[in-house]
Amino acid sequence: MLASIQAKHIGKALLAAGIALFFLVLYLDIAQKQSEVNHDLTTSDQRAYMNFAKKAYESRFQYTGTRNRMPLYPWIQALFYSPPMDDEAFFQQGKQLNIALSLVGLLALGIAFFHRFSKLYAFYSILAIAFTVFAIKSPYFQVEILFYTLFGLAFILSLEALLSPKWHKSIGVGVLFALAHFSKASALPGLFIFISSYGILFLSRLFSRSLNREQVRHILYHALAPLVVFMALLFPYFQESKEKYGTYFYNVNTTFYIWFDSWDDAKEWASIAHPRQGWPDMPDEEIPSLSKYLNEHSSNEIIDRFRQSIKQILVSGCYGKWSRYRYGYCSQVGLSLLILALGLLPLFKGIRRRKGEHNMHIVWYVLLFFLLYALSFVWYMPIIAGGHRTILSLAIPLLWTVGLVVHAPQIQVLQRTIFQGSIKGFHIVYLLLTLTLLYEIYQVIALRAETVYSGSLLIPLLWIIVFIMHVSRIEPLRRPIFSHPIKGFHIVYLLMTLTLFYEIYQVAAFRAATMDGGN
Repeated sequence: MLASIQAKHIGKALLAAGIALFFLVLYLDIAQKQSEVNHDLTTSDQRAYMNFAKKAYESRFQYTGTRNRMPLYPWIQALFYSPPMDDEAFFQQGKQLNIALSLVGLLALGIAFFHRFSKLYAFYSILAIAFTVFAIKSPYFQVEILFYTLFGLAFILSLEALLSPKWHKSIGVGVLFALAHFSKASALPGLFIFISSYGILFLSRLFSRSLNREQVRHILYHALAPLVVFMALLFPYFQESKEKYGTYFYNVNTTFYIWFDSWDDAKEWASIAHPRQGWPDMPDEEIPSLSKYLNEHSSNEIIDRFRQSIKQILVSGCYGKWSRYRYGYCSQVGLSLLILALGLLPLFKGIRRRKGEHNMHIVWYVLLFFLLYALSFVWYMPIIAGGHRTILSLAIPLLWTVGLVVHAPQIQVLQRTIFQGSIKGFHIVYLLLTLTLLYEIYQVIALRAETVYSGSLLIPLLWIIVFIMHVSRIEPLRRPIFSHPIKGFHIVYLLMTLTLFYEIYQVAAFRAATMDGGN
């Protein structure tokens, strides 16, 4: 009996290892194909990162840049640089190192997802991250893969720290946000949102008259510990920024470029002001700022900037040839918003039943995090000319958030009878999923297979993941939908699995060898 159990466990372990090896080989094959596509080191800021890394090596890591790009990624590349290398050799080595970094990132994310969620959800999450985001972008000499990983892990740990506060989690949040910020200057708002969540917790307990001295001490520690760790780790960098540029959090992108209407305008101003050499030596009224932008633009112009950026996203994902040939995420994003909206009522009912006013700080964190970053990316879109680098940084937080939502006990309400009779909430969701998925499959087969940038398929895969995660726990789908022995669950699982493998095949066979993943 014991021997058979051990043999069963060994068999499962070997099967898991075989599956992992298969996808690892496929991933590396895709990355190598995309590496051949990425043959021009002057594109997508790659030369700038190479020059940064060489200066870091020559200065023995004293060089911290001109506050356009952050030091962490170039420093990592500099560890493997040697002066005899010419640019092409360093470029090729850097691409291979970035592929290795992507595998380390996937391993770390895999540990997090498998520890927190069911095996099916974790498996599909990692596949989605690997083959729709990382594989195409990994063979590039740029920071995005490193930032996506650190930023995603920072979000994951911060959310877990809010759900279950522990001292080591709070310290870890500070470390991860510091590393993410040191790789790309976009993580600081996330830390401030995290800290503000404890302000919401304080107020909720104050108004509910459940606040005592111990709770105040608890809130202060978990709110301030990440900030102290963050500042302690990055203070030398911030101090240098203060000395050279006049402000601790100086970055040319977030300080100046963000207040222009286009990248051409930003470049023209930078050629005169030289903001990377120090604080611009010009009158204050000529220096870009929020107040200057508001004075020079009407409310209609500001609204139009958001409108045009959103229109660009919608055109890319919903209308015309762009949705057919490149993105096609519109129906799935719309469906995701609908399902999340349907889930709000049972979630808030559950929060209220369990005195959930003390959990509102978690809702605050998630909503403000996605709202602020989404608006920031929409606002910045004219500067990056529609590039995907910033938008894709929300992929891992989105997968983690949806995983938490669909695992919440309150969402089980949506899987039971909503109307009188045999119509159940999940049947409605399944119908919507099926119709939109069939449409997307048609688009993939007919048009997108050889043209789409793979990062755009994250949202369709996300909802496949959500569905697969639940099928083993939803009673209605365990009953025969057709006559025995075929069950509805078996058909759905087969359909989802085959379409996912088809998408991975398309990445391996076509997109990796044709698409430019740098942007």
